Amino acid sequence: MDFMRIDPAKLRHLVAVVDAGSFAKAAQTISISQPAISKSIKALEDAVGNRLFERGRAGARPTPHCELLVAHARAILAEYGLAAAELHALSKADTQQLAIGASLSLAQSVLPRAISRFRQRWPEATVSVDVGFSAPLLDGLLAGDLDLVLSAPEDGVKIDDRLQQTFLLEERDALVVGAAHPLLRHDSVTIAQLLEYPWIVPRRSGRLDRIHAVFAAHRLPPPAYVLRSESADLARGLLQEEPFICLMGEGVLRADLASGTVAALPALGFEQRRAAFLFMRRSTRPLTAARNLAAVLHDVAKAFN
Repeated sequence: MDFMRIDPAKLRHLVAVVDAGSFAKAAQTISISQPAISKSIKALEDAVGNRLFERGRAGARPTPHCELLVAHARAILAEYGLAAAELHALSKADTQQLAIGASLSLAQSVLPRAISRFRQRWPEATVSVDVGFSAPLLDGLLAGDLDLVLSAPEDGVKIDDRLQQTFLLEERDALVVGAAHPLLRHDSVTIAQLLEYPWIVPRRSGRLDRIHAVFAAHRLPPPAYVLRSESADLARGLLQEEPFICLMGEGVLRADLASGTVAALPALGFEQRRAAFLFMRRSTRPLTAARNLAAVLHDVAKAFN
């Protein structure tokens, strides 16, 4: 075996073929020619001394030697990625540039106050913020594109062992309506009454499943109309224009609840609590600016718990 002939590019090609199931699909996925893929696999087979794929009409089927090699290939490529992230972070060590990732609710609740306090104490630091879902934000953190991430991971999001997480706060859902909603005229609200109105629910959050489960527990059908959107601005607009009911993180609509433009209904079993965390890379010493902001975030979060 000549392992000196095995390099990261060939390992990436190997992983691509295994994941795609064929040489042609792998070439399309990573945007190189099929002959280049075939050349890499042939070089790996020569280095290993055994066939790596059985090729047929069904595609490319990994051999036992391939399955063993690809497991190590994934680990090696992950380490290469981590090394790149750490080198990128080290190159910024003497700067005051900070890149943050945050979920929508945290970007509208704890983060603005934390950034304000951070800027008062360290005005020379510059901050950029990406708002999105947990999975791509955490990928960005691992890649070194972000320095820290604030998120309450959605159901099914796996946390990589290379990340450390510290508890930040507990997020709560709120069942809200516009200030002029007909339900607010009632002294009490029942589950059945909620079926008379349209709903707006964030996508990818598991909340729609929760809604269905609550109605099913009362032997009732789910709402006839549910609009799914992550846009808090759209939710605000619809709550003012139509008698929508919105199930969303309380942090997203905290200012609206305080101003009275929306009102909270009784939870009626729809409430859900999720832990929000501050994520950082384990193996890279955080930038001074990142450590400072993390301390401010934990301090500010106390007011939201």
